Amino acid sequence: MSSESSLTFDEDAFVGGLSDPSSAHYLHRRSVLDSVNKLHSYGLQQQLDLPQIAVVGSQSVGKSSLIESISGITLPRAKGTCTRCPIECRLSRSTSSWSCEVYLRVARQVAEIPFGSVITTKADVEDRIRRAQLAILNPSRPASDFLSDLGRSDVETKNEVSFSNDLISVRISGKEVDDLSFVDLPGIIASVRDGGKEADIEQVRNLVMNFIKKPSCLILLVVSCETDIENQGARRLAKQVDRSGKRTIPVLTKPDRIAIGEHSNWLRLLSNEQERFKHGWHCVKQSDQQQLDSGISWNDARQNEIDFFTGTEPWSTLDESIKSRLGTQHLTGALGDILFKLICQRLPELLNEVESKVRQIKKDLGDIPVKPSGDPVSIIWKVKAAFERDVRQVIEGIPEAGITGMIQTFHREKGQFREAIFRQAPDFRPYNKANPHPQDKGTAGASIAAKVTQTMDEDALEPSGPRAANTVVYLDEVLTTAQK
Repeated sequence: MSSESSLTFDEDAFVGGLSDPSSAHYLHRRSVLDSVNKLHSYGLQQQLDLPQIAVVGSQSVGKSSLIESISGITLPRAKGTCTRCPIECRLSRSTSSWSCEVYLRVARQVAEIPFGSVITTKADVEDRIRRAQLAILNPSRPASDFLSDLGRSDVETKNEVSFSNDLISVRISGKEVDDLSFVDLPGIIASVRDGGKEADIEQVRNLVMNFIKKPSCLILLVVSCETDIENQGARRLAKQVDRSGKRTIPVLTKPDRIAIGEHSNWLRLLSNEQERFKHGWHCVKQSDQQQLDSGISWNDARQNEIDFFTGTEPWSTLDESIKSRLGTQHLTGALGDILFKLICQRLPELLNEVESKVRQIKKDLGDIPVKPSGDPVSIIWKVKAAFERDVRQVIEGIPEAGITGMIQTFHREKGQFREAIFRQAPDFRPYNKANPHPQDKGTAGASIAAKVTQTMDEDALEPSGPRAANTVVYLDEVLTTAQK
């Protein structure tokens, strides 16, 4: 049974993660996260193993609700507007008022694309993200088209692709915002609806794997308590790339949906007794559909979560070690600490990797020929003459340098080939074996060959040289063979 909680939600206390205002290292932690975010902005995550948090889960496990509770924004929820491309959320605490900017990061362009003006009202973020996703899913059209009437929610658009690897970057800053960065990935698909594409299942799987297979990617694995954990495909993918559980941070959602008498199974997970992970399990309680439809505020949702865990058994009676992993506030703080430690571990390695790639790029740039100057016609003639000289040297060689060309090589190989063929020919004697020629003392063939060689040029049909051994053939033997 529930009872009214004595704890109240404190918005300032909720801001944890990397931006703990009581920490003397706040500025350092902020600069560290900013440095990695800049590398992501430059698109270097394809060349470097950059630390990041990837939110992974099967469809309908409450992943979007978790993202909303951490970021404070609302994601598109209408039919057909689920997450169909990676959505990066960069949260940054600042002294200025709340604001949000949206960018597109597409593979075919180096620079990020600003998508619309700065947003100053939280209620407008959902529509902007929905329009941005339409732009991603229709790459042949200019992204700006979807900021106009084409992107309205009442305009039906047939998308060119179902899912995309291109990314939407949502950057939120404000006094009440935490310092944290993560990327929300499309939910793992178990099956497609009528009219859907079977290929979408594999495409989403590959998209998720491309993120989580990297050693510096922390996997925020979202697991719903209303479905058997064995049936949740996201868990299987996480196990494939992180068998030891060092990078995976599992979080249980929908604890209010656990059937009576089945809490013990989930509590064993939460206590890290079953399915052990280095960073342990967390559990969050998000708003139900009725509360979402009624437009519950973010602050009220967080207070309801606190009330649930502090006033509902068995959650309210758990050990303090487990209570410290209940609720979005504790999860956000843990994510910030884990990400910061990972970044600090990776920074020296990243610096070396970047310096190595910079050296290679400088070398590649140095190998590029200098820009031609002077008369273009004379430059072309010089290039043509140099090309002709190179071709002539390849064909004719350079005799004074002892370099053989193609012509000399061909003549030598041709002569060797002719000699090899001739050595396989029999020594034909144009008389019967029983009546040897007076000069046939075993040397007739050689003398005849010598005469032929003397009278014919270098392309004679019978080159000089020894015949095949023991292959003397007489005239009567040829006639006998022909008559058979």
